[in-house]
Amino acid sequence: MPSLSGGETVAVMQSAPGPETVIDGRRYLYFGGTGYLGLAGHPEVIEAACEAVRRYGLHTATSRSGFGTSPPTLEVERRAAEFFGQEAAFYFVSGYVGNHILIQALAGRFDTLFADAAAHYSLEEASRLSGRPIERFRHSDPEDLERLLQRQCRPGERPLVLTDGIFAASGDIAPVDRYVGILGRYEGASLLVDDAHGFGTLGDCGRGTLEHFGLWGRGVNRAAEPTGTGLFVAGTLSKALGGFGGILAGAADFIRHARSSSHYYEGATALPAPVAGAAAKALEIVLREPQLRARLRENVSLLRQGLRDLGLSVADSPSPVIGLAAGDARNMRRLHAELKESGILVPYFPTYSGTGKEGLLRIAVCAVHTAGMLRQLLGELARIL
Repeated sequence: MPSLSGGETVAVMQSAPGPETVIDGRRYLYFGGTGYLGLAGHPEVIEAACEAVRRYGLHTATSRSGFGTSPPTLEVERRAAEFFGQEAAFYFVSGYVGNHILIQALAGRFDTLFADAAAHYSLEEASRLSGRPIERFRHSDPEDLERLLQRQCRPGERPLVLTDGIFAASGDIAPVDRYVGILGRYEGASLLVDDAHGFGTLGDCGRGTLEHFGLWGRGVNRAAEPTGTGLFVAGTLSKALGGFGGILAGAADFIRHARSSSHYYEGATALPAPVAGAAAKALEIVLREPQLRARLRENVSLLRQGLRDLGLSVADSPSPVIGLAAGDARNMRRLHAELKESGILVPYFPTYSGTGKEGLLRIAVCAVHTAGMLRQLLGELARIL
């Protein structure tokens, strides 16, 4: 196994991620990662990247506020706005910084932060930028959030609740509809969702967790919210949507405000042309082929039912991430090792945002897994459990 420059060993992916992936010279049936729609190795996406680098070079070597906006970048923003049914979009270097951008865009609109205890690292770090008090409620627990709001939110204060949409390790879907119901009692309240894993997977149009709960039509990422709870969401093109980079879509006035509220637009080099070209093509494919989401949902349903048939505690959920707690850490390491030996790769996460002290086996389902592949995984699990 190769080593990093500091000497630590590291697994190396030697093919595009997909239902079968080559790692350290061996081909595995792959249930890791986040490529839920199976687009990272799509031939049209690869060709779009090649064409963009031939026409525009590697990157513009300057920020977006200078001369750094290339045609592929504009195409990403146009297609993202179309996909999300919004007026405009802002495309930036990484989904990880989307929460940083939103927190800065919302400065002056909240007084206290309330964050899910299992929130992703990026939400945790972004919340510190605000300089405001941060309270943490129990994971996906609306009742605990309500108790905290009643105890910690003084009259006239505007709370901002932070949560993942789909939690990266467990696959839990945040009960954002219940959060909105609670926040409706607080004037000026807002909800911020990191929907990195929900974009492209949840909702009738693939717009994520807020759409899944019927909240998208209430107005998302708006500069002014005259009544009701403000709804804000950021995500990424680097997972289900098959490209790379962070994305924020909303009303044109809010997107202009978000660009000017942080220094990413003026201080960071624009994304490379081949990355933007690939992302634009992946969005085009997602827009024209909604059957990808349908196949993903069929696969998720089939695998979750199969796991329940094995006696495992698995929710009936459309989330493509399944976090399995199967005994203690030692047993889960054994399951991971035995599956790997049989040619099936299911990662074991000893620590991550939202895992318990024993960690989790994390199964990721994608649209291009075949029914046979899912049955193979279930058969091996039945053998070794």
